[in-house]
Amino acid sequence: MKVCQCFGQSVVEIIGLCDPAEVTVSVESQDADDCLEAGAWTQISVPELFRLPADKPDIGTIDKVFVEVHSISTRIVNTPIGPCPSKENIEGTRLTGKKLVIEGVLKQKIVYTAARPDQPVFTVHFDAQFSAFIVLASNAELKDFCVEACIEDVFAIPFNPREIFKNVTLFLQVKANRTDGCVYFDQSC
Repeated sequence: MKVCQCFGQSVVEIIGLCDPAEVTVSVESQDADDCLEAGAWTQISVPELFRLPADKPDIGTIDKVFVEVHSISTRIVNTPIGPCPSKENIEGTRLTGKKLVIEGVLKQKIVYTAARPDQPVFTVHFDAQFSAFIVLASNAELKDFCVEACIEDVFAIPFNPREIFKNVTLFLQVKANRTDGCVYFDQSC
């Protein structure tokens, strides 16, 4: 687990970030001209505004943020097929006829110092649901797969004395037939 410090008006310790150097981005296939097809991955941002529970005091500073990704559901769905499924549209996406839909939750714990003269430290727990999709190759036969999640970045700041704005950036990719002991988004892998 990598620890990152973000600098601004105060230092917030982020616990749960992945090490990008340890992430291997996969490709789907290699064609006859030795060109690699796009990998089955996506990146998403999960912005959130959390309100403190009524029994917690106002926020002075945020000290630490702990974040973990957990799976709720992964499933392959059939989608429309574009006129040229292996080519991207202007937006950079493809319509191959298959997508992996991912439902997940960010389990989070925020440690903060209260805005009181004695500066006690408090902890609050929040969950944030998210949904994402990954376009799959039209010929993908994924029967045994995992979704690998990498928390790339977390930004957290007091929005006001009772609310916290937080944004989590995730990298999600499909890994077929993996048994190498990696930590996966889908805990059943």
